Amino acid sequence: MIATEHPLSEIITMYKRLAGMYDAGSESISARISNHVTRENFMRYVKGPDIRKVLDAGGGTGNWSVFLAQQGFEVTLLDISPDLLKIARKKFEDYDLPVKVMEGDIENTAFNEQEFDLIFAEGGVISLTPDPEKMMQELKRITKNKGYLWIDYLNLRGWALMQPELERRAILAGKDEELIYMGKNNVPFRLFSPNHFRSLLYDAGFMEVNEFGNGIITNPMMEDHLFRPESLENIKESELKMSRNYSLMGSAFHIEVLAQKVIMG
Repeated sequence: MIATEHPLSEIITMYKRLAGMYDAGSESISARISNHVTRENFMRYVKGPDIRKVLDAGGGTGNWSVFLAQQGFEVTLLDISPDLLKIARKKFEDYDLPVKVMEGDIENTAFNEQEFDLIFAEGGVISLTPDPEKMMQELKRITKNKGYLWIDYLNLRGWALMQPELERRAILAGKDEELIYMGKNNVPFRLFSPNHFRSLLYDAGFMEVNEFGNGIITNPMMEDHLFRPESLENIKESELKMSRNYSLMGSAFHIEVLAQKVIMG
């Protein structure tokens, strides 16, 4: 695992600056396509009366918490940014949803052992946290035995395919991890190869149940003007269909995984 030494205060500062425009990013066409894929796969594959209590880990302004609560789950939102959580609280009031809100670090939470039936960690949370292994061990601790984890990560293979230089593509394709630095705070984002991420899951006691590619023909860096409005629904359905095609998954911008806690305790 590549070590990072950036303090969590840098992440908090970054989101303080971005808080006012954070939700605008989710309104872009590429984000709407990506969110459609996530919602459809989640609703199709995450089922059962044993899934009731859900943690939205690193859920920011609460967009996914709203979705989860509307599906009937008992939702708790955890995030490290007080600025994002302020927006989330207002959103829950507007929607009249009983979502619990807690400020805290996903690597070291205040939750009880085996508290949640499902951890929902969407939005590349594990790609941003300083210590992914510590985060995974904490998720194991607070997930019930035989409980579930829905998690996504930035896919190093997909990132490699986006690089214009062939030599750079070849170098990245041979790695398990890579750090890219983004934003004014120069915060590192971690990209994982699929095999390396599976090992991270297994080491933390989770077994993969299913996985989905997200962003195979589109990605979050695409400008809205590249999309024709009349083709949006077709693109959504094409992305959804391809997300379930295992042979195409390696080229996705990010990969979403449904896993189950199989090592008890």
